[in-house]
Amino acid sequence: MPLSLSITVQQPAFMKQRWHAMVRQLAVMLSLLSILSACSSMRVLERWPESLPEQHHFLSYYREDADNQLVQTDVQYLTWVLRFYEGWELMPTGWQNIEENMLFDLTEQEHLLVRGQMAELGALISAEWAKDNSARLIDSAMLSLWGSVMQADFASQARIAALTQIDADVRALLEGELVPLTINEQRYVDTLGVLLEP
Repeated sequence: MPLSLSITVQQPAFMKQRWHAMVRQLAVMLSLLSILSACSSMRVLERWPESLPEQHHFLSYYREDADNQLVQTDVQYLTWVLRFYEGWELMPTGWQNIEENMLFDLTEQEHLLVRGQMAELGALISAEWAKDNSARLIDSAMLSLWGSVMQADFASQARIAALTQIDADVRALLEGELVPLTINEQRYVDTLGVLLEP
């Protein structure tokens, strides 16, 4: 009759204690992340900034894209809309900052024109850019380029011309009349004579 040996390895008590401590720490971290996520959701859904276009504009845009809904929740989408306008750690200059720079030192008539155009353009760009990377036509490189182009020349007429050109480009891009690859620095050198600093 063969003998079988059964060896049981006892974990030292301190190893069990460490393991339980790590599990508790992980549970606490997950709870904190859940709370932060809930706070973010409440801010996005319940305390929408009055200075931005109404939330229903963005939610209707979100609902029109079934493919994006498969990879992004409405709260995630709206969070990116807020980041577009307010900026965040990786891109501290938001649309509101660019708008302030665009409105600086304009005549009253120019101020009204630019403010209206900036509001419309911001709503168009943010609604598309806030989508998941896999579903959007407008990416962060375009945002950065457009922000630089609009602020490249201090003269009010140059800023207005840049805004008008970018507005036309965004609309053409969203209508499928322009492909994303055509949105590059050379386009604005050619159309506006803008020279961006390296």
